[in-house]
Amino acid sequence: MSFENEKLKINVSDFQKVSAVTAVILQTVLGFALAHTTDGATQSLLGALYILVKYTAPMFIFAIVYNMVKVSHKHHYWDFLKEKCLELVVPYILWTIVYLAVLPNVQQKVPYDSIGTFLLKCLVGDAGPHLWYTIMMLQIQLCMPLFIWLGYKVFTQKRFVWPVLGLATVLYVAWYVFYQQFIFTGSYHDSWYLLDRFVFSFLVYGIYGVAAFRYHEQLFKVLHVVRFLMVPAILLSGMVAIQNFLNYSDEISFGNTTYLNTTQSIYSLVVILSVFYLASVLIQNNSRVLPAVKFLSTYAYRSYLANVFVFQMLVKVFGPTWLKLPTGWMIIFAYFMTVMGSFIVAYGLHVIFEAIRPKKVVPQKYSKVI
Repeated sequence: MSFENEKLKINVSDFQKVSAVTAVILQTVLGFALAHTTDGATQSLLGALYILVKYTAPMFIFAIVYNMVKVSHKHHYWDFLKEKCLELVVPYILWTIVYLAVLPNVQQKVPYDSIGTFLLKCLVGDAGPHLWYTIMMLQIQLCMPLFIWLGYKVFTQKRFVWPVLGLATVLYVAWYVFYQQFIFTGSYHDSWYLLDRFVFSFLVYGIYGVAAFRYHEQLFKVLHVVRFLMVPAILLSGMVAIQNFLNYSDEISFGNTTYLNTTQSIYSLVVILSVFYLASVLIQNNSRVLPAVKFLSTYAYRSYLANVFVFQMLVKVFGPTWLKLPTGWMIIFAYFMTVMGSFIVAYGLHVIFEAIRPKKVVPQKYSKVI
C-alpha cells in the first residue's frame, strides 16, 4: 500500500498539521467568546468545545516526527538544524518581537519591564498564549537523532516495538501524574509552570509517530477493522474529558485545562489516529482535496504563529459587530475570518521574503572552444 502521493509529496502528516492549526485558531476564538460571555450555560458549552479541540499539540508532535523520520534520515544532523533554524526559529523570533512590541497585552504571566525580561519572554514562549508550543517543538527537533535511531535501528525489529511503546507510555503517565500533583494543582503551579513545555511532556507522541511511520500499513489495517468505532470513541473519550473539565471547578476557565492528564491524553490519541486513518484513505484514493491540503500544510506553522495577531487586528475592526451577534454566529464569523486571514498573511509574508531574499548564483558551465 502507498500512503504518500509522490507527485504532491503529501502524506498523513500534512492532514494532521492542517487539522491541528485550524483547531488552534478555534481555541483563540473560543477564548475571546468566553471572555465576553456571562451566561453559565454558554460558558459551559464553550468550555466543552475548547476541550474537543484541545488535541493540537500532541497531533502536531506526532505529525512532525512522523515526517521528520520519513525524510530527515538522509540529512546530516548539523544541516538539519540549520534548515530548521531558518524554517522555525527565525519566524518564531520575528513574530515574538511583533507580539511583544505591537500586542504586549497578549503576553503571558508578568509583563516584561526590561531588556532582560523581554529576552526571557522570547526564550520561554510567553510573548503570546500560543507561542509556548514552539519552544516545546524546537526541543523535539533537537531530539531528531533519537527518533531516527528508533525508526531505523530499534523499530526495525518488531520484538522491540511494544516494549518501547509500553515503556514510553508508562514514563509519560508517571510524568503527568507528577505534573498534576505538584504543578497543575500543587504548590509549584506558578514557579514551575514552564514544565508544561518541557520536551518530556510530549515526547511520547513523537515516539508514537515513529512507530506509525515504520508500521503504517499494519496500523492502517487495524484502524480499518475498527473504523466504525472511531466516531463513538471520539465522542465517548471527548465527553469524559469534558465532564472532568466541568467538574474541576465551578468557574469555567481555559486555564483549568491541560494536556497532561489521562482523559485528555486518551482523547488526543483517538483523534490523532482517526485523522491518520482518514488521511491514509484519502491519499490512497487520490482525493481531490490533496492539493488544497498540501498548500495549507505548507503554511500551517506560519499561520499558527500569525493567528493571534490576525485575530487581534480583526477584533479591533470587527469586534463591536461580532459582539452584537449571537455567540454561535460570532464564533463562526470570527473563526473563518481568522483562518483565512492567518493563511493570507503567512502566504503574503512568504512571497515578500522570497522576493527580497538574495538568490543563489549558480555558476555557468562553459564548453571549451578549440
